[in-house]
Amino acid sequence: MSDELAKALARDVNCLAEENRNTRRRALQKLSSAVLDASPPLAPAVLLELWDGALRTPLLRALSDPVEKNREVALALVTGVVERLPDVASSLATSVPTIAARVGSAPFEEGCEEVRLQLCELSELLVRKAGAVASPLCKELCAVACALAADSFPDVKRAVCALVRALVVAIPADALGAQCPSLARALSANLGHQHAKVRATTLDALCDLLPVDDAPLVELSERLAMLAADHTPGVREQCTRRLGELLVRLRDPAVHYARLLPPLLRLLSDELPAVRALALDALGAAGERAAPGATGDLPTVAHVAPPPPPSAALPSPFDTAPAWPAVQLVQAHLPSLMGAALGGLRDWTVGGRLRYSGALLGTLWCARGAATDHLDALLAALYAAVDDDDGAVRAQVCVCARMAGAGCEPDALMTLALRHCAADGASVAHRSACLHTLTLLIAGMGPAGVGAHARALAAVLREPRFCAPPVALADDATTAHVRMQTRLAAVVSALLAAAPSACAAEPQAYQLYCALMQLAAVPAAAGGEYAAQARALAVLDEQLAPACGAAGAGAMHLRFGGRLIEQLVSAVPIGDTSDTPATRAAACAGVDARAADSAAPAPFGAWTVGTHEWHVLQAVLQHADGRFAAEQLLVVFPPLAALLEPSREPPLRLTALALIRRLLSDVTFCAHADFAEWAGHMLDALLVPNLVWRAGRAAQQVRLAAALCVRALLALEPCPVPPEHLRAAMPAALPVLRSALEDESAETRLAMCAAMARLLPWVGNSLTDEHVRSLYPDFLKRLDDANDDVRLAVCPAIEALLASAIYDAHFQKPGSNLDETNLCYLVRGVLVHLDDFSPEIQRAAQRVVRAAIRVNPAKLCAEVSAVRERHRSPKLCDALIAEARAASAVDV
Repeated sequence: MSDELAKALARDVNCLAEENRNTRRRALQKLSSAVLDASPPLAPAVLLELWDGALRTPLLRALSDPVEKNREVALALVTGVVERLPDVASSLATSVPTIAARVGSAPFEEGCEEVRLQLCELSELLVRKAGAVASPLCKELCAVACALAADSFPDVKRAVCALVRALVVAIPADALGAQCPSLARALSANLGHQHAKVRATTLDALCDLLPVDDAPLVELSERLAMLAADHTPGVREQCTRRLGELLVRLRDPAVHYARLLPPLLRLLSDELPAVRALALDALGAAGERAAPGATGDLPTVAHVAPPPPPSAALPSPFDTAPAWPAVQLVQAHLPSLMGAALGGLRDWTVGGRLRYSGALLGTLWCARGAATDHLDALLAALYAAVDDDDGAVRAQVCVCARMAGAGCEPDALMTLALRHCAADGASVAHRSACLHTLTLLIAGMGPAGVGAHARALAAVLREPRFCAPPVALADDATTAHVRMQTRLAAVVSALLAAAPSACAAEPQAYQLYCALMQLAAVPAAAGGEYAAQARALAVLDEQLAPACGAAGAGAMHLRFGGRLIEQLVSAVPIGDTSDTPATRAAACAGVDARAADSAAPAPFGAWTVGTHEWHVLQAVLQHADGRFAAEQLLVVFPPLAALLEPSREPPLRLTALALIRRLLSDVTFCAHADFAEWAGHMLDALLVPNLVWRAGRAAQQVRLAAALCVRALLALEPCPVPPEHLRAAMPAALPVLRSALEDESAETRLAMCAAMARLLPWVGNSLTDEHVRSLYPDFLKRLDDANDDVRLAVCPAIEALLASAIYDAHFQKPGSNLDETNLCYLVRGVLVHLDDFSPEIQRAAQRVVRAAIRVNPAKLCAEVSAVRERHRSPKLCDALIAEARAASAVDV
């Protein structure tokens, strides 16, 4: 029957050689209809005989037809015939070379991508049907696959993967092994293709090819790692599954553990639960194969640890204990795994750092305590990566740090971490990274591990080096300081959260109090906020105080504030716990003695506006209860006196005066009995000397600050300064107070007018006539002040002077300090302002004249009458004249 069919088709077969393209196409179409669409279908044996005898050579020649459509029809016919053939062994010798001639090398002879796809599919069909018989043509088939792998058509790339997988199944390993490197190299380029399906099918082909010859895996490992972080979930899932298969199917997987385990470990932290589950299963299966009974190269004893504590806040599956086979596998190859992961954290690409940080997390989870042997390198890498520019990398590294805290030996971990935090000469950025990492390690360690090291932690955290105020720094340096200070507060907070009972014991509680107060004392950076300072005060009030059983921050100041102040004003380092109560009492009692001893001067004598101890002293006194501050005046007064010496720089004195003003605004401070003992000394020794006029704008600000303090002190009810003390101080203080009335600053003049109004009722009767004669002209000048507030404020001072003065018309009365002549001069200066444009000034001047009427009504009646006609409105003068007449009972 095949002979008859061959004769019937002979005309069409001969037409395949015609020059007319349409004739060739019609012939191909007729042949396709006769062979493939025959009814009933041709028997396989008949078709094989027809193919070998009449069709194979002309049809294979038609694959090179110059017309694209003819090649497509011919190729479809050949493919259809090959699919129906019972045996293709006889066709390989001619078919494969023909295909190789068309697409076996670049540039391709075949220019149509659809035809190239059909040729690739035909090659895969031939290999699949031929099986091992195709081994002699393995080189040509592999050349076709390598060439087509570089085709730009995605469908061709996927067809190549099917061809490679067919070759792996059909060709014996010894025959295919020599071609594996070239095949792997050609396919590897498609692992980064833009189409996810191409990446997935290429991965399948490579993972089927690598068990034949695993040498190409050395070059492919980096690309496989990139697929483990692919943005397409399906590709990551496929990669997870295939990596697990490789670890089981490779002849010697131990050689490639360092290459295959990192991407698999990274997949443990994938965002999809399905991928994480696959990675866990794959890692467990690899561990089972590499168990001691199978390979003999793994240790039988490994570091194990319980699940991480809840405080570590680790994502799934890292919040549980890993499977034992996975632990054995990772610990056996830990040096290479750890080295690769830590080195990758310095990768120049964000994607690379993300991959390696994920691999590090999985490695630490399985390594557990065995990672302790790599702490030096691990901590150094964490310090460098914890402040990565990319937020996703930073978040992943933070999880790694918490995992390290949960798995590593606490003693070794804390010893190294604290040594790095306290290292001399470290930059601010490095110290900040150390503190941030320490916070994460503490969170991972849990209460048991942290509690045993609370004392060492507190001793390091109280060091002033973490709170050095940024003075005149560039913006970037200031930002680094602020970040470090914020992280210091976070470390203390984490420590208190992890082990509150251990932190409440001595000396930890006092040292942590010192650390928080030093942090609260740091001046705010230029243009910055008090974020770190506010956090420190919140930690003190909300964490340290409850841990110590204290009712808030105020109770903590009462417990530890005095001790801290004593250390600040002495030579004892802040937070030092080597001193005993006896030595602390001696230090307190000996403050004045040390200040007077030239061989051992008090440390506050060298303080400047930027001195750290001075900032801490201010913070303690400002944030503590006023009663506590009053009780500390015995210790605090000597440093304040030294800082307010007129020879000290103005900025320093301004800060000291601001502190005094803050204390004077505290009701509990002013009401305390201890303050009453020191109030007079505060006025004489601290405030009045700073009212003395000195040239310069800074000196003007100092005078203003001192004047505000004097006003606040004298405004207290009752006045804490005894009247006899005020009277005794007047001979020396009055010239200074008078000079302040003439200050360039209106605010200073205003404050001094108010202060004089409070002062004169207590000292007016003790003033001499010389004092009064020199004082009231200064008051009259202030009535002519350019500032209306000052003009109003001086009127009560004049009233106080008139009310407290001892009047005698001719100074015949003993102790008198105001006579008729000076009274008249004073009243005449005030009467001018009865006609002021401001009604407020008029009323204030009227009150002054009324006070003068009580001194000498008759004389005042005459003085007011003398100026009545000069005023625009005589109403006020008439009222005052009436009052004077009533007071003197004389009708003028």
